[in-house]
Amino acid sequence: MVYETEDSKEHLNPWFDDGNVILVAEGKCFKVYQGMLSVHSPIFRDMLSCPQPVGQEEMDGEGCPVVHLRHDSASEVQQVLRALFYGEYITLSPRLMPMSVATTLLRLGKKYEIKPLFNHVSARVKACYHSELPSDSGPLRFEGTISERDPHDFQLLNIAREVGLLSVLPIALYVCASSTEIKKLLDGYEWEGVHYSLSPINQRACIIGRDHRSALAKRAFAQICETQGDRYFVGNTACKKSFEGCPAQCCPTSLPTDPFALWDTHWDSRFCGRCVTTFKFRYDKGRKDAFLSLPSMFDLGLNWDEVRKDETSF
Repeated sequence: MVYETEDSKEHLNPWFDDGNVILVAEGKCFKVYQGMLSVHSPIFRDMLSCPQPVGQEEMDGEGCPVVHLRHDSASEVQQVLRALFYGEYITLSPRLMPMSVATTLLRLGKKYEIKPLFNHVSARVKACYHSELPSDSGPLRFEGTISERDPHDFQLLNIAREVGLLSVLPIALYVCASSTEIKKLLDGYEWEGVHYSLSPINQRACIIGRDHRSALAKRAFAQICETQGDRYFVGNTACKKSFEGCPAQCCPTSLPTDPFALWDTHWDSRFCGRCVTTFKFRYDKGRKDAFLSLPSMFDLGLNWDEVRKDETSF
């Protein structure tokens, strides 16, 4: 039989004197309430409801059951318990949540199926990258309420992939692939004394995304232009056929590499008024079509609906 006295081990907050279960991680002890754990986590509920074989249940000196979390760090367990029992970053939400805290709450929130923690942090992470194409810009990184993020969001990309926040990935991967030099994608980089690197699957996705970006731009602009190599000719032909004396001329321009670039108002002078309206409409449709193809570009699914369907939820 194994009986263990927890008094000799280090007690960490939260430690409630009237608690009725002790959690142990890395030799550090937390005394909390079994009912509270069971309400929020079906995994803890099952762990605590399974009867132990006679003579095998671990107890503290006062008969309180002891549960060892052998694969979790004490600091991570403490962050989760403080969020659950004190509402830190959840009900008593400060405006900003450090990325390290978000990573812990997402990882253990999924592991133990703690719905309020996981959903709260998921919403914060999703706010860092909008899942719809803004009318006034392309996909962007937003600061949101997650602080202490590394400049290229390697940490956010890795945890989003790990816990299944798939709807974040198409835009986050696109922004990362578009703004990060290849050496950093391959080797990682140092920031504030910490080395950040992409997981192999995210690294592969970003490198493939860099290669596909130009092709995506050509497909997006195909509705208003004819391409010849790396040059394109804004659709003047239809305009000339429709209106005699239309001032539009064939104007070669370097092909933009950004499929989400906004319509350049300098192009207006190349067409008659009616054609400007038509081409702007086609151009906007091209941008939207490019946006809709982002999930398949990064091998995340055929479309956005498929990505959302496969996303982790409780």
